[in-house]
Amino acid sequence: MPLTRLVINVDVDVIAGSPAPGPTGLRQQDVLSQVQQIDTTAVLNADGDIEVDGGATKVALVRWETADPPGAGLPDEQTLERLVSAAIIAAYPPRAQAVSDWLTSRPQAAATGPKEHAWSYMAGWYAEQGCEAFYAGIWSDGNIANELELRLRGSGAWQIAERMAS
Repeated sequence: MPLTRLVINVDVDVIAGSPAPGPTGLRQQDVLSQVQQIDTTAVLNADGDIEVDGGATKVALVRWETADPPGAGLPDEQTLERLVSAAIIAAYPPRAQAVSDWLTSRPQAAATGPKEHAWSYMAGWYAEQGCEAFYAGIWSDGNIANELELRLRGSGAWQIAERMAS
């Protein structure tokens, strides 16, 4: 089967809420530049996809990031874990402080990052699903699903998923 769609997913890994003086993670223009090294006729279409081989293949970029401001219980780095944590916090605000308190109370623990935040939400409220099912299972909670959709629409990821489904 021919390749008709390629979606590149990246954790941006920049600090949220601060202007980045250097690289700001992979951007669409970076992907377009790379694709044009392979197909000089590649163009950006009206949907924001990069069309390759005369439109036979479409390339899209999903940057895992959210506009939520820094806060308790939310990792600083723009990642999928930050996006999910932000959705959980928006759906259930008291959980943010509980996760923050837990993470800061750990004696002699390594630095706290995005994974520690996400897995703390999983362990605290979704342990029965297990680690492997956490990211799929949170969609069964309507409050979180609504917040996830808002953030995914804001990043453009939702629209990319809709185009892939059609």
